[in-house]
Amino acid sequence: MKTNILFLFTRTPLHIGAGASVGAIDQPIVRERHTGYPVIPGSSLKGVLRDACNRGNQAAQADALFGTQTDAGKVSFGEGRLLAFPVRSAKGAFAFVTSRLALERFRRDRDGLTGLPELPTLPDMECLAGETVTVSNNQHKGVVLEEYRFNPKDVFPVAWENALQALLDDPVWQAGKSRFVMLSDGDFAHFVKSTCEISQHVGINPETGTAKKGALFNLEAVPAETLFYAPMVSLARESGEFETLKKMLEQQPLLQVGADSTTGLGFCTVKLG
Repeated sequence: MKTNILFLFTRTPLHIGAGASVGAIDQPIVRERHTGYPVIPGSSLKGVLRDACNRGNQAAQADALFGTQTDAGKVSFGEGRLLAFPVRSAKGAFAFVTSRLALERFRRDRDGLTGLPELPTLPDMECLAGETVTVSNNQHKGVVLEEYRFNPKDVFPVAWENALQALLDDPVWQAGKSRFVMLSDGDFAHFVKSTCEISQHVGINPETGTAKKGALFNLEAVPAETLFYAPMVSLARESGEFETLKKMLEQQPLLQVGADSTTGLGFCTVKLG
């Protein structure tokens, strides 16, 4: 079976809801159970890509690729996994943070990632960081993310940085040079759990055009400039499925994923590579 990777780089905050909650956040996002990392369900990706094919006047190809009520599709869609997450930095405005677990998952899923150095297992509060986000003062160095100071054990590996930046041509992603920070798995999980965007919304009474009583709610969203990747597997013996999708995405490199498209959420740079 042939595999490929779909990349999604958020241009605006992204909300794919996990349903109602009894906690402080009324509408949380979908997360992995064991890590707490945000994910994009494969069913959501399949629906978005099918819709893009239909809008591109490729309905017949959409049925062949994604299936019908009676026939299975030719492509299996994995969930969108987190690879890099933006965090506020005291220097350089923001950093792209990642972890050994996130990078090793990507190495496992991405064919052709050879020659990259092995990654160390970092203790909490230590990191590998680029110069753009590293603060130097009297021969002391530190990386300040949100309200936490991390000790840079070394620079972020250049080979890994080059491999990551080669994934997308998006100008904001390319501006990430020297902004990458690898944290411990625990520190990375803390940021992706606690620094997503929370916005307040209120329901509107359609008759009065004013706020509906008791309809205030909080909505959680993955921030802009977050990178996800989704493994995809061709289930058919004949080739050409990924070529069709790749051409379609070259014509439509900006897609909307998730809820609240009318309020600007979920717009992503998308690439099949």
